[in-house]
Amino acid sequence: MVLQRVIRAVIMGPPGSGKGTVSARITKTFGLQHMSSGDILRANIKEKTELGLLMKSCIDQGQLVPDDIMSRLILNDLRKIDNSGWLLDGFPRTVSQAEALDYVYSVDTVINLNVPFQTIKERLTSRWTHIPSGRVYNTDFNPPKVPGLDDVTGEPLVQRDDDRPQTVTRRLKSYETQTEPVLEYYRFWYHSFKVLDSLHLVHQGGNQKQSSPVLLKDDHTLVGLSHAST
Repeated sequence: MVLQRVIRAVIMGPPGSGKGTVSARITKTFGLQHMSSGDILRANIKEKTELGLLMKSCIDQGQLVPDDIMSRLILNDLRKIDNSGWLLDGFPRTVSQAEALDYVYSVDTVINLNVPFQTIKERLTSRWTHIPSGRVYNTDFNPPKVPGLDDVTGEPLVQRDDDRPQTVTRRLKSYETQTEPVLEYYRFWYHSFKVLDSLHLVHQGGNQKQSSPVLLKDDHTLVGLSHAST
């Protein structure tokens, strides 16, 4: 079912929370465009746009990209699809970015993938990869036939640096520190806050908004927020 109303939503979640899978399901179900900040950033750097060059300079120098540049980058792309519904992934990551987005667009729904960090750690640190093919195994629920070896080639599997326990812990802590203020911002400005667990559709609306759909996935908890009236 594709809704006729233009829906603008934000999805948040730590690395390893299944954000890509959930985003794909939501965009397909509701006919939204998936706007990934990472994809937008890489495209601008590749095309050597003005903002892309600014961002590349920051990255090359090991600096954080300033909020105003990141906000301009994302808002520029959103303006190109003004008449379309979208699901924004990877932005905002700071309160300043959230304020910049709210200044231009009225966000209907914010979805937070509230997956326990311990679950994510177990999921990610159990992953082993066959680098040449990109095949990924999980020692818990999708193990290779022979431990440590690729099923097709018999070549050794490796654990990527991003999947090592110490790296996963550091990434999750960084995410928590960076995004908790953003979640608090949305909790303050959005009057409805519900935690839901099973796979179904739920409609939530503010005093001046129409209902906002939230799609839930089996083993995830999605938090849907509807904007407070002003």
